[in-house]
Amino acid sequence: MKQILLLLLFFISVVYPYKIAVFTPVISPSQYIWNGRVASKLAGAGNDVTLIALKYFGLPIKQPKISPLVKIVEVEGASDFDWEGAQEINNQAMFEDLSFFDGRMKIMMNSTVNQMIIACGNFLQDKPFLKWLENEKFDLAITHMYEYCPIGLIHHAKIPTWIWMNSGALMDYIAYDIGLPLPSSYVSPGVMESDDQMTLFERTKSFIGHTITPYVYHEYMITSKETELFRKYISPDFPDLRDLGKACPLVMANTNELYDVPKPTLHKVVYIGGLGMSKKDSKPLEGIFKKVAEDPKVKGIILLSFGSVANASFIPVEWKSAFMDAFASFPDYHFFFRYVGDDLKKNHPKNVDVTDWLPQSDLLQHPKTKLIITHGGYNSIQESIQASKPMIMVALFGDQPKNAVIAQRNGLGIYLKKAQISKQNIMNAISKILHDNTYEKRMQLLQKMIEKQPFTPDEKLVKYTNYLAEFKSLDNLVPYGTKLNFIQYYQIDVVIILVSIILGVLFLIYKLLKLLLCLVVRWCCKSKCSKKAVSKDKKNE
Repeated sequence: MKQILLLLLFFISVVYPYKIAVFTPVISPSQYIWNGRVASKLAGAGNDVTLIALKYFGLPIKQPKISPLVKIVEVEGASDFDWEGAQEINNQAMFEDLSFFDGRMKIMMNSTVNQMIIACGNFLQDKPFLKWLENEKFDLAITHMYEYCPIGLIHHAKIPTWIWMNSGALMDYIAYDIGLPLPSSYVSPGVMESDDQMTLFERTKSFIGHTITPYVYHEYMITSKETELFRKYISPDFPDLRDLGKACPLVMANTNELYDVPKPTLHKVVYIGGLGMSKKDSKPLEGIFKKVAEDPKVKGIILLSFGSVANASFIPVEWKSAFMDAFASFPDYHFFFRYVGDDLKKNHPKNVDVTDWLPQSDLLQHPKTKLIITHGGYNSIQESIQASKPMIMVALFGDQPKNAVIAQRNGLGIYLKKAQISKQNIMNAISKILHDNTYEKRMQLLQKMIEKQPFTPDEKLVKYTNYLAEFKSLDNLVPYGTKLNFIQYYQIDVVIILVSIILGVLFLIYKLLKLLLCLVVRWCCKSKCSKKAVSKDKKNE
């Protein structure tokens, strides 16, 4: 018995679990799923993980499947926020082609940002939560990408180190703050509908976007306001949240260099795209899905889903008719449409099933599934790549238009813009993918390349997290560029000096040439005068 106890103590000392806090924004089901997946993987590796669910909006989200090893703590931040009213405005706008300057776009942005600021203030006034957070003595924290409030909470709780987690590609304002250069000539802003091959007009938009984004996000929208909250409720001397962000030791992003735009990066940025996704995780189909998949008369299955954020029942009537009429034109194929609403439950073609829920990943893994029509969210794109299934993308908002353009650039599918939704365009896109195996071959190649990468996303998450938890600080990975101001970072002062020197030299050359010209002219004039005088003297003689 004594030997067994000693052996257990030995293993405990060797595999020491780090205490890890995962700050999770409860703002959409996909965010909860992603962060739950991160927490589950770390807990499965032997760490003591607590998922801190920050409820910014009081959103009624069903808790996703999370490992029982993960402790979950919910923190309420919403106060009298009309979530249903906001959702109705958002859902109506998502399916329209809105300009950035549209009034509804401003309403959506302001209501979201203002509520996040209010929620941050509520978190800071929750004294029991702040006391608990400090007393837990976490070794490491992981925080989300949307705003800086959790970074301040980490600093206040004296958590020694942390990771900045992006649930998609690296956010622009995070890249700026960690000193990562984003050349606007071929790296467009995250919400700009463009890949790395831009026209002159697009490069102009990209330059303006990258120039104003840090000011708009930090000074006008959120970061400076949250810093003031910490100075109001915690300490008047509380550091600027942006300065805390610049000192971030490690950044992770839910993307992969093989399907992201090729661009500069840093050693402290770790890509973990496709975390927790594998073919072996797919489960057998059940119910109507199994029945259709096993029906020999069905030539193939096609999926349609606009994700977990957008409510498909808000799509315009013209879209509904276009999709249903287009689907009816492919009677040998069966369509599953994820749709919450009653108007289409009985009014749809025979080869279409309208359902509140789809086992999307399991269906994609089934060999009978041919393609998916998706909104272009990162989770759906990665599931499609994992299953080697081409996509037709109908981007709705945020980074989805850029995701769709990049996916189309890489030959993974076809991008249909909102203004292009029509029966004929949908039919053409489906027909092209079904009859052109280039898309499927490209998907299969990409999937195999990802599968053969030296390290899996799961390995990188666990190993880099434990590595940072052990050493706490990675100061030698922080570029000095984080300490430079705008003028210094972009060498504007150097350019001004060099241009001044060049102009000064040109001006000096101009003056010298002018002086030389004057001397030549004078000499010529004197010479002519001398000759005239000599000629006159000879005549007089």
